[in-house]
Amino acid sequence: MTIPSHEAGRPLLQRAAGAVRGYAGDPILRRVAAVVTLGAAMGAVVLVALPGRVSVLAGVGVPAAWLVPGLVVLTCLAEITVVRLRHGEAVEELSLYEAALIIDVLLLPPRDALLAAVAGLVLASVVQRRPAVKALFNLGTYTAAVSVLILLAQLIGGAGGALTARVLAGVLIGTLAFTMVNLCCLAQILAVINGVPAWSIVRDEARLSVSMALGTVATGLTTTAVALHAPVLLPFMAMPAIAVTYAYRAAAREADERSRSSALLQLSEALAGREDVIRRFLVLVREAFDADVGVIVLSGADVALSVEADEPSAVRTGPPPAYLASLVETDAPVQLTENLPAGLRHAVVIPVEGGGGRFGAVAFASRSRRRMSTGDVTLLVSLGSALAVAIRGAEHLERLTEERSKLQAVVEQSAEGIMVVDGAGLVQVWNQALGEIAGVPAAEATGRPLSALLEVPAEAERAELLPVGEETPRVATELTVRRPDGEERRLRLAHSAIFAGGELVRDVVVISDLTREYRTERLKSDFIAMVSHELRTPLTPILGYVDLLRTRGERVTPQKRADALALIGDRAAHLSRLVEDLLLASRVGDRPDKAGLQVSVATHDLAAIVRQAVGDLGSDRVVLVEAGGDWPARCDSGRTVQVLTNLIGNGLKYSAEDRTVEVSLRRTEDMLHVDVRDHGRGIPSDSLEKVFEKFHRVEDPMTMSTSGTGLGLFIARSLARTMGGDVTLESRIDAGSVFTLSLLPAA
Repeated sequence: MTIPSHEAGRPLLQRAAGAVRGYAGDPILRRVAAVVTLGAAMGAVVLVALPGRVSVLAGVGVPAAWLVPGLVVLTCLAEITVVRLRHGEAVEELSLYEAALIIDVLLLPPRDALLAAVAGLVLASVVQRRPAVKALFNLGTYTAAVSVLILLAQLIGGAGGALTARVLAGVLIGTLAFTMVNLCCLAQILAVINGVPAWSIVRDEARLSVSMALGTVATGLTTTAVALHAPVLLPFMAMPAIAVTYAYRAAAREADERSRSSALLQLSEALAGREDVIRRFLVLVREAFDADVGVIVLSGADVALSVEADEPSAVRTGPPPAYLASLVETDAPVQLTENLPAGLRHAVVIPVEGGGGRFGAVAFASRSRRRMSTGDVTLLVSLGSALAVAIRGAEHLERLTEERSKLQAVVEQSAEGIMVVDGAGLVQVWNQALGEIAGVPAAEATGRPLSALLEVPAEAERAELLPVGEETPRVATELTVRRPDGEERRLRLAHSAIFAGGELVRDVVVISDLTREYRTERLKSDFIAMVSHELRTPLTPILGYVDLLRTRGERVTPQKRADALALIGDRAAHLSRLVEDLLLASRVGDRPDKAGLQVSVATHDLAAIVRQAVGDLGSDRVVLVEAGGDWPARCDSGRTVQVLTNLIGNGLKYSAEDRTVEVSLRRTEDMLHVDVRDHGRGIPSDSLEKVFEKFHRVEDPMTMSTSGTGLGLFIARSLARTMGGDVTLESRIDAGSVFTLSLLPAA
């Protein structure tokens, strides 16, 4: 047995080149060095311990000058007769070398036997062009093992005698010792390559190794006996050698078949998966057929992919080799033995054709002259066809994946809600926009019934949730749904269903949120109703008194005339304020924090501004809680009075006639605050922010039970924020509300 070919990591020749600098960190180099040292030591023991000893058997009628070279050649030929046997990711080479060693040990003196064994091994390594590290390992292993065999054969069998039981025992024990030394050295390398304990390899391989050792003993002893007593029968001794070689090769074929079956099983999984199929095809098929090189060139491509036995997992790219470039369009397998790159002696080129297309060619080359059998080539052709089908399938899968990703991007990035419901009413697709509309994320919606995701409060609209039928597969409906947070949304659902055999297969629904449009329409209606009501209220007395003064002015007393003119002026001023509020709201925009107002901010006494606002209202229901000290604030005094007037007036409007409105000042670390507290009916929690929206009224605007445009609080907050402050609200039902104006203090 010889060192296995290492099929993982750097090539062995590269290991030899980097042995000096990489010795300390390379476990294989360390073991090779140890084995070489052991071989040198054991060889020295033979030379020192057995000086002048003759051969174990005497009587060979061949001069030493011819016998030693002849046995060197025989040993070389025995080593060249190789059977490759796999061990996981490594390959062991079996030969008749041990049988030749027995002949050397029996017929030659110890020194000459060691010389013949070593010289024959070196000559075989040169002929086979083995890598340097591999040759060194074999030399060290066999020198140590042969030395043990020579020592035991000489010490037990004696020297210069005949073929006796003692000689037989010496040879048998020596051969077994030879086998165990060889196996132990070999296990050290296999343990590193396969990542398993060395002892487990010795235990697993000991039985086979001993059996082979017995076979080589029989072959070697029989050949020696025939050579001594009946040389004419030596040609017939080829039969035992052939039998041993056949046994070796049967074991090798069995191991190769197991390895090939494992690789082809992985290949079938790779082809079925249709992912990275070309790279995995090269790696696995090269391993399955024990090729040294695998190369593939696709039609129309200017690069080739290749993998080599020295680095079985590394797929490289490079220019197509000349021998393969001319055969890319071949439609039949071709075996090549000429015009191959240096080091390669044989190659098989097969077409990658199948699935209705031709995709190129793949080649598997070997450094030996061994040609692939017809069965192997036929299997390779089938695998090439399978690769072509897998490539075509991968192309289809890639196109489908690309189209699916585009469709998914459209669905996910759509501003409209999109869902797909199956025949059982279960949601299969629920995009992000729909999740935002319905308040249910896609992760929670998929796989659930549609009726459990969209709550329809109105019983009359529930049938509109899935209204499609075989006669009406395309339907558009509108309905109101209630989100999990209680908010109601008005939605438009456009259904597009598919039926088969009268059963619903799939319904694709595009959902539009109409809530904003509905709110806008309601705001328009509310605004028209509010404006018509609020403008008529002051216009009615104005028109009435104007008509009175025009028709009966001379007969009206001066006091009544003055009262009428005062009321006309007051109502006209009220109209002016309404118009100003409308114009101001239009300049502010839809959001109070985006106000487009002009204010003049300076330092003013906030307490004085509060007293002015309270005084302007002139209501005895307003109670001012005086606060002493200075209250310098950064604000626009006129706008601040306007804000406070709106807040206090709002409190008076929504409080009973016998209830007061308290106004007080307070300060915090970074702000000055004016609190306006009323004792009205309070504001629901879901309307605390809505009261600051344009035209919003806590009550139903259509009932008009309370006057106002719904702009006061909107304008108040807009002005406050423009000045760097804010207006906030706290309220409890039936307990009243507190509106707070907050302003920055002067520095």
